[in-house]
Amino acid sequence: MKVDVYKLFKDSPISLHVGLRRMDRTSTEIHSDTLFSALSNSLIRLFGEDRFENFEKKLVVSSIFVGIRTPGRDILFLPMPDFMIKLPGNEGEQYKKYKKIQWISKMALDKLLKFLNKEDFSIYLKELDFFKFLNDKFIVSKEEFEEIREEVYFMDTILEPKVNVDRETNGSNNLYFQENLVLYEVKTSQGILIKPFLYFLKYRDIELDKIFVPTLNLFIEEGVGGERSTGKGNFDYYERDELEIPTEGSFEITLSLTIPKREEVDNLVYYQLVKRDGFIFYHEPKGFKKKTHYKVKEGALVKSPYEGQNIDVSPREDMRVISYGKNLGYKFS
Repeated sequence: MKVDVYKLFKDSPISLHVGLRRMDRTSTEIHSDTLFSALSNSLIRLFGEDRFENFEKKLVVSSIFVGIRTPGRDILFLPMPDFMIKLPGNEGEQYKKYKKIQWISKMALDKLLKFLNKEDFSIYLKELDFFKFLNDKFIVSKEEFEEIREEVYFMDTILEPKVNVDRETNGSNNLYFQENLVLYEVKTSQGILIKPFLYFLKYRDIELDKIFVPTLNLFIEEGVGGERSTGKGNFDYYERDELEIPTEGSFEITLSLTIPKREEVDNLVYYQLVKRDGFIFYHEPKGFKKKTHYKVKEGALVKSPYEGQNIDVSPREDMRVISYGKNLGYKFS
């Protein structure tokens, strides 16, 4: 099955602040429910609330992931699945390196799944030469690394000093620090330009695209995450591409933050839970919090079928607050 790939670019470095309830901390992950909320706000600004029910019912997206553009190809990274990695012999140092991996290229993931032991769901890597570390958090296939030829760093977090300025007295006070996630271009020692971008996947739906495409056009200007009034989280342009993902398989790796249906709970194999709460924002801060709830993190191993569901997390009866929890899965057997 082909899914749409929306690649988000900025001419300057991409800078985001994805809150962790503190200004001096940012998440390096942009979850699918954050993306869904940003898209929904853009949709309602353009079309009003009448289109939201159909939008919410049909839209299936992944979380936002990292990609890099090299002269020869675009490399799409996916979250490292929650598998136990086993290495041949006494590979203590190598094991520590593999344990730190957060992102794996799609090509490397396809190779990795060939080593899966379906009895204990562990990965026994007999041939370490199939994979190469792009840096301490990213791993690619041998073929992809041969094009880049060296380790590169293109994503980091930075801490910016800030001050509050009083509008009446023009005085400054309350020095604080804000952490941001930054992705930046880098050139290798051999002159190969590496341009990072963000992307997400979406199930193809031509009928939905009539409202999705204009919504996306507004979304890239409005942005995603926090501190958007200071230029964080927006983009200059996007490109649409397509990606073939498997449609058959007994298992899936989740690529979005999911909430299982009651009958799907037993399908969870390896997973981590993420706590979700926070204040409600609808065009403006509303001053009350969502119900606290938990979701299954991206990269979980589940038995297929596993669709997930959206739920209402509003504390008030007169307002719906939809929390996104559908699964866009990568199937395999």
